[in-house]
Amino acid sequence: MASKNSAGSAFQAIASSLCEVGITNEAKKKDDDASQKESRSNNHVQDFFQNVWQTQPAIFRSCQDACVNKDCPLFKAIHMEWDDVAQMLHHCRESPSHAPLFFQNGNPITDPETTYANNPHAAYLDGCSIIVNHADFHHSIIANLCNSLQETFPHVYANTYLSPPDSHAVNAHADDRDVLVVQLLGSKTWKVYRKVPIQYPFENEQVGKNGLGVDPSVFAGGLCFDDEEITLSAGDVLYMPRGFVHEASTHTQTAIMTTTNEAIEPSFHITLALATHDWCIASILSDTIRNTLIGNPEFRKALPIGPCSEYGGSQCEVDNFLKQQLESAMSLIQTNVTSGLLHEQMTNKYSMHNSRAGELRRNITSRKRPIEDPAEDDCVGYYAACRLTLNSVVRASSVEERNRVVLEEGRLRGLTVREETMQSLMTIVALMKEKSSLEIRVKDLSSIAPTESISMCSNQFICDFTLLSFTRCCVELGALAVVKEAEA
Repeated sequence: MASKNSAGSAFQAIASSLCEVGITNEAKKKDDDASQKESRSNNHVQDFFQNVWQTQPAIFRSCQDACVNKDCPLFKAIHMEWDDVAQMLHHCRESPSHAPLFFQNGNPITDPETTYANNPHAAYLDGCSIIVNHADFHHSIIANLCNSLQETFPHVYANTYLSPPDSHAVNAHADDRDVLVVQLLGSKTWKVYRKVPIQYPFENEQVGKNGLGVDPSVFAGGLCFDDEEITLSAGDVLYMPRGFVHEASTHTQTAIMTTTNEAIEPSFHITLALATHDWCIASILSDTIRNTLIGNPEFRKALPIGPCSEYGGSQCEVDNFLKQQLESAMSLIQTNVTSGLLHEQMTNKYSMHNSRAGELRRNITSRKRPIEDPAEDDCVGYYAACRLTLNSVVRASSVEERNRVVLEEGRLRGLTVREETMQSLMTIVALMKEKSSLEIRVKDLSSIAPTESISMCSNQFICDFTLLSFTRCCVELGALAVVKEAEA
């Protein structure tokens, strides 16, 4: 379905961008290259569904350049900033049903409350990747992107992945859904394996998850995209059909560190999920047949199959009964289950999902936790921290301010930070306490630490988001105080 929105369809922009296909053979690739300009200039979306959809991965480069204007939901998503990420993380932290998930080098943090007080910024500082499921319920820009993509696909929802440098969130696996991976900030390196172990898997067939291993032959079978790893930068979109085994990391980014003192950004991307396992004939037909049969009380009765003859009769009697039941069931199915009914069931299914998701997306702001009688000049603690941005001005807190922060029983005032950033961050907080009158913007905090006393590696890991996370944690714990809010 084409978009009628003047802002332009998000998927139209993706499909119109420069495309690199994942597994097309070399002979066909030459033919495609020769005719690509003509074929893709007519109908980019149609070209995607004819040549890429459900058959092979593809990368669409610099999609922001193909957006109709700056009001396109894709353009706005690609231009999200670290303050937006922090806002989303805070919102989901307050959501008991969609709390963020923490992973450290492929392993889940099983007790995030004890380890990090459920604070995603504290987990990030310790080297964790942060996964937010249904991020479209936590930030309006992501919600609008999903709404726009639903002009093309039946239903879309979003999960986000924040990974610090030199890390990975989850190990190699396949999914039961097609995905569009939109890189928003930083970059990430991907391996997409060419051999598909299970074609079009369902939930219980996702290799690399829930104890179902990935066969070694998948790794031996080489990679898509000319047997090369691929790197996504801001604005790039990776389409991946369900079933393709993949893994992603920020390791390569760290490996190519230069001798400059430039900070290395973490990676932040959105995975837009298209639940194709739920849209196939096997799913829709089985659901429709079940709904048809359970409408007849006769098909709700227990079958006479048990461990003794008294329960159901002889083998012959049971077989005759089953034949009669099967004939009756098939007759009912043939009479009632039509192509029109299947179409209606599919439409009703995704319309219901869209309606539920739409309500939650529209009410993002109203689901924020109410402030419990904060002081007007509150400058430390949880609520002060949640308002903090990169442009906020902070200073060292006073003893009285620190004492105002009451932590939950058993929670420590300290932080656990990864080794690579420890020296820089500890130097910053020590200098802030030493120069108690110093007031400085969050984004400028790294400038107060003398570079000659800090290793280059430590400095390179101090990026804007690390400073924002560290300052939010320090304000929440009472070590730093907010001087004033960021200017609008």
